[in-house]
Amino acid sequence: MVQPPASSVAIAAHAESARWLPAWLTNAGVVIGIGLVVLVSSLAIGAAATAMPENGASAADLQSAGTSANPEQPYDDLGEDGRRAAWWFLGFETPFLTSFGLLLCAGCAFAACQLAVSGAERLARIARFAVIFGLLAALSDLIQNSAVAVVLTGHFAQPAPRLAEVFGYLTWAFGVSAGFVFVTGWFVAAVRTRRPAPQ
Repeated sequence: MVQPPASSVAIAAHAESARWLPAWLTNAGVVIGIGLVVLVSSLAIGAAATAMPENGASAADLQSAGTSANPEQPYDDLGEDGRRAAWWFLGFETPFLTSFGLLLCAGCAFAACQLAVSGAERLARIARFAVIFGLLAALSDLIQNSAVAVVLTGHFAQPAPRLAEVFGYLTWAFGVSAGFVFVTGWFVAAVRTRRPAPQ
């Protein structure tokens, strides 16, 4: 019985794995563009963050305050200049973490394709599922920063402080999960593709 060439099998597996993916997730130009947004916004975040510790508090204090009473102290400590810097910080952090979450989506999508090509279809399914984690990380960050923006306007009543704290944890939980799947998926796919084929 004639076996199909290995390259044909790999192409078919790649197509099957990528069929469910939105086109932008596997478009190199789009991914590079998102990466540039991450790079530029990260530099801007650093510039905005340096202005806040001089005022005795930071945006992180507001993001993790949790209760209605806790945000008032860092809000007062920031002062007018610090609060202005905090607004700039949020303005740059939002595109940074949102774009970073989308990059994690793309990373998991590429990992799923490579795992499918290497024959690890079960792991490819896990990587495909993990694409959602990147989107959830981006969405959680948007909710967190929206809640912090409410606090920065001087409104300390719930649910804004609690939302900022909870969705901050969720941002990192989903982000770390997607990052783990991305790195592990690429590593496993690389090992499997370099393994010599059975004779």
